Amino acid sequence: MKKFLLAFLFITLMTAPAFAENAFERVVKNKAINCGYVIAPPYITKDVNTGKIGGINHEMMEAIGANLGFKINWALEVGPGDVAAALNANKIDVMCQTIWPSAARYSAMTFANRPEFYSSIYAVVRADDARFDGDLSKANDKAIKAVGYEGDFSSDLIFEKLPKATFVPMSPMGSVSEYILHLTTKKADILFMDKGSISDFNAKNPGAIKIVEGIPAARIYGEHLAVKLGEFTLRDLLDMATLQLMNDGIFDAMVKRYAQEYNTDIYASRKDIDK
Repeated sequence: MKKFLLAFLFITLMTAPAFAENAFERVVKNKAINCGYVIAPPYITKDVNTGKIGGINHEMMEAIGANLGFKINWALEVGPGDVAAALNANKIDVMCQTIWPSAARYSAMTFANRPEFYSSIYAVVRADDARFDGDLSKANDKAIKAVGYEGDFSSDLIFEKLPKATFVPMSPMGSVSEYILHLTTKKADILFMDKGSISDFNAKNPGAIKIVEGIPAARIYGEHLAVKLGEFTLRDLLDMATLQLMNDGIFDAMVKRYAQEYNTDIYASRKDIDK
């Protein structure tokens, strides 16, 4: 019996899977970060002819990579509501387009402690729609259709601000353009999004959509990088690189340039030191 048990233990140990390499170990070993992203100007842009990635998150992440001595690979385009799945399946190391955190998202992924910057989120309607001007509560009605990505901040704000409105769910893999088209094609009456995305869409479709007039921003969100749930060491590495770039004024200059170029409300994170 003893010999049988020893043989069983030996076979079990020999056939057991090797200890899984975590994202931090993989990133440090390869000196490279595989990034996930969503095409959503001014955060992430993509040239339709060359495929070249740009935008403020691209510039910031490339600066973080240079600070760490790591190559940044723009590895995978993901849907806005599919970020946690991509991280937890190790398809990407970092969600490099920043994300607005929520209680639900904190249970599915780990966020960087320091936001790269902040942005304002507004209620948005078609340009010729004045029904909710000055009083967003008028949209809190079953007859009003509000579109949001499933599992995303956009649906969180609908359930919080307009709980009586009819929720129109959108696939997490849908593009920002598809999201806005729900408004312009009258499949929905209202949605929530940032001013930069509004400006970008109107630049290509003049006078299509607008912020509900006389209504303040629904929320100001910190723009955070995200990693796989529990990857605290990788998160801390990103935090340290981000802090240095903040204190050096590099991120501040980027934020000011993109805020002006895209006519958007984004704000630099505060430095830890005064110069």
